[in-house]
Amino acid sequence: MKITVAPQLLSGEVAAPASKSYAHRWLIAAYLAGVPCRIVGAGDSQDVMATLCALQAMGLSARSLRKGIRIEGRTLPREATVYCRESGSTLRFLLPIAAALGIRATFTGEEGLLKRPIEGLRQALNAHGADIEGLTVRGKLQAGDYVVDASVSSQYVTGLLFALPLLEGDSRIRYKDGRVVSRDYINLTIAVLERAGIAVRPTEDGFAIAGNQHYSLPHTLSVEGDWSAAAFMLAAGAIGGNVRVSNLNARSLQGDMRILPILQRFGAQISVNARGVGVQGGRLVGTIVDIDPVPDLAQIVAVVAAYAEGTTILRNIGRLRLKESDRERAILDMLRTAGIQANTVGDDLYIEGGAPRGGDFGAGNDHRTAMSAAILATAAAGASTIDEPQVVAKSYPAFWQDFEALGGMIDGDI
Repeated sequence: MKITVAPQLLSGEVAAPASKSYAHRWLIAAYLAGVPCRIVGAGDSQDVMATLCALQAMGLSARSLRKGIRIEGRTLPREATVYCRESGSTLRFLLPIAAALGIRATFTGEEGLLKRPIEGLRQALNAHGADIEGLTVRGKLQAGDYVVDASVSSQYVTGLLFALPLLEGDSRIRYKDGRVVSRDYINLTIAVLERAGIAVRPTEDGFAIAGNQHYSLPHTLSVEGDWSAAAFMLAAGAIGGNVRVSNLNARSLQGDMRILPILQRFGAQISVNARGVGVQGGRLVGTIVDIDPVPDLAQIVAVVAAYAEGTTILRNIGRLRLKESDRERAILDMLRTAGIQANTVGDDLYIEGGAPRGGDFGAGNDHRTAMSAAILATAAAGASTIDEPQVVAKSYPAFWQDFEALGGMIDGDI
């Protein structure tokens, strides 16, 4: 399936979809609480639905409502097959939880998910009784000191933070070699745990977690808007449009709200008020952006860099090779297709801004690649085609509707 996108700067206002990061975590906290509650505004992205369905396989009773999800309770199964679709969060969060609850569970997923790194988490769990072979959990997790390689993914830490309070004894999480990436996602997890009545104490090299804790949640939870998804439309404003996005928390713990200072450094005009966040294009100039804390912004920041005068350097892009696709390669392919010079030196990506042209862009089964190519196409010289436009449903099912609502011009069925 392909669509054609004609050059047309985006202008207007849309609402950000639900935060995937929060929706995953509230669903898991509700499952662990095991009592009725309602999660308002959880959204319908494929990743969030993957977590919901996986939790149902692990005994959650829930039903979808027009504006959210009703959690009705939980009955733990002795065995389960847990299908995680393509969601790395679902797999890495729930593997430790199944082991902590003593569920004999076999985790499965799409081919791309099964290629993503998980060995560091599996080793930490097996060292404490999980008995995981492949992706099948046979043992029951025991309390203790967990040394985890958090330089690969912060999701390893989040999974342990959810699971360890359930154990009978006290535990610690220690970062292997003291290294951890994407700390903002861990902070978000801590905030959800605190709301759920779970105490976690930060230490110099990780966390101390008391055992025998119980999850407790209010009857109603609300999911805020997703800064990661909003970044695409905000970037469309930066490269020459005039876009406002509502349903965003200006005090959010989401690390990807860093898109605002990044766009400001490029030279975009930013406004934040009760109506939302607005971005309008200005004279864009190349800058330096450390991608390590915001890997999900890499592709769309590269699009802005393509329209900025001079050189932009994206630092620490190495982990992009281990995402849904090899996103380092995806960025290089996208920019070069658009006639923009780009190359890597070690873990740094150098982009020479210029005048992008339209082209034939492949999504590579990656939602962020498809959305980034669409935004690039809005200001390019000549029409563009985008393969696999349907992949945006992984994180932002309404992307193309919002794109058209802002004036984007699409030809083809989605």
